Parts: sequence; C-alpha cells; structure tokens
Amino acid sequence: MLTFDAMFIRRKIIALFLLVGILVNCFNFWVLSSSYSFNKAYIASVLCTNKDKPELHCEGKCFMDIKLKELEQKNKQEQDNLKRIVETVAPVTADLLAPVYQTSFSIAIPNYLQKSPINTTISIFHPPKQA
Repeated sequence: MLTFDAMFIRRKIIALFLLVGILVNCFNFWVLSSSYSFNKAYIASVLCTNKDKPELHCEGKCFMDIKLKELEQKNKQEQDNLKRIVETVAPVTADLLAPVYQTSFSIAIPNYLQKSPINTTISIFHPPKQA
C-alpha cells in the first residue's frame, strides 16, 4: 500500500505528463503557421507543389495544407496514445480518485407523499343545486 505522499507524487507526475501532452498538441498549429509566415518566400519557391501552375496563386499554401493534414493525423495518434495511457493507468490509481469524505444520509419522504390520496373529498363537496 502506498503512503499518502507517494500517492500525491504519483498523481502529480501523471497530471504533469497529461498537461505536457495537451500543451504540445495545442501549440503545434501555432508553430507551423508562424514558420509558414516567416518562410513564405522559401516555401513558395522551393517546397510548393504547384510551382508549375502560377495561375493558382498558391504561394505555398498547398505545402501548408499538406503539413496541416500531417499534423492533424499526428495529433489524433497522440490523443489515442494518451487515451490508452490513461486507460491503463486509471485502474491502478483508482483508489486515488476515491472521495476523501464519505457521508451517508437518508431522505425521509413525508407521509402525504408515500400513500395514495384518500377519496373523501367527493362526499364533502357537492356542486350547487339549481332551483
């Protein structure tokens, strides 16, 4: 059985690992778009796949689209890996996720809601008689 300090450290390590994985996925698009904007002339002249078609005015956007698709596939693969890691680690650390304080309480249902209504109102109230 792990002590409280060991469980706390393990929980922090897992949280840090997941946070780094999420942040890397978030900033990949920003890095790719900024590198495209800084190297636009080089990408348009050397790496563009539509250099032979100047009427498209591609300016390297085709290369950017290819890289974005690769990045999307890579992000999906990393998300699957993180999901697999979380699924394998979660059963081991399931006791870490248990609530610290457990309370038990019972709800008392009033008597008037427990039983069906009594049919005495029909005998007391009558509609007015017409003369």
